[in-house]
Amino acid sequence: MAPKIQWPLVLFSLFAGVGGCAFAFAGVANALGEMSGVTNAVTVVAFVLVCVGGLCSVVHLATPKNAWAVVTHILSFSGISVELIMLGITCVFMVAFVLCDFVAFPGIVKTACGLIGALSGVYLAFATGHGYLISSKPTWNTTKLPIAYTSTSLIGGALFYLSVSSMLGASASVTSLLIVVALLCGFFNVVALMAYMGHLGPEIARANKKLYGYGIVFCGIMMNLITTAALYVLTLCSPELGVLFTAVSFVGLAFSLIGGLALRMLMWIVGAGFLSLFDLAREHRSVILNQ
Repeated sequence: MAPKIQWPLVLFSLFAGVGGCAFAFAGVANALGEMSGVTNAVTVVAFVLVCVGGLCSVVHLATPKNAWAVVTHILSFSGISVELIMLGITCVFMVAFVLCDFVAFPGIVKTACGLIGALSGVYLAFATGHGYLISSKPTWNTTKLPIAYTSTSLIGGALFYLSVSSMLGASASVTSLLIVVALLCGFFNVVALMAYMGHLGPEIARANKKLYGYGIVFCGIMMNLITTAALYVLTLCSPELGVLFTAVSFVGLAFSLIGGLALRMLMWIVGAGFLSLFDLAREHRSVILNQ
């Protein structure tokens, strides 16, 4: 039976995670002294991305009735409710972060909103993967999975921030510091992805050569490191963030999104065997009931 990838959930975790982590970089950049115009603009775009991810999750619920059921059981702290809670908290901090410039609050308030919001954005990325820890599914039931989700969201969020901010005249000094953080996120991504691949084992890698080799190893690992390293070199060679810097940032962002998408696709493919049992039961319901 062909594996069924739950695309709304794939896109939800990817968009919400990357958007949340992009806001995390905006919050850190603000604490380092980046202009409000830059960090606010990145936050607004990240907010839209997180909301699009939330809409993808609603699409998965299929009907308004199911969506309302999730809302009314939000304090159950199930995987879905935690995701929804973190989605809401992160969005609240995003709005508060931007509004701080329109209200007579001390600068420390915006800094606090940015840094606390940064933590919520990263945890949102983790929560989108943590909900899949199911004891009956060995390919999913490991904390290496949500950590891998977080790592792909972190490098994606870093490159998202660098791409958008470089077009808005971001400070080269602040950006150079954030690129070092982005490089660390890239190395963390390597460790996290390889750890989860090790959990799946070599047989799954061989069975999914293209997705594993091209999607995860080449795009999700190698190109992420290459592009972030190239950005670091560019900041050393030039005091200004030019067109080349922006172009490399967007190339890196594209590869990071492909790598994150490949991880999520592989996760659903290796977990499809369990889900297919329900399809099999529905198709042969009369036979099963008569046994």
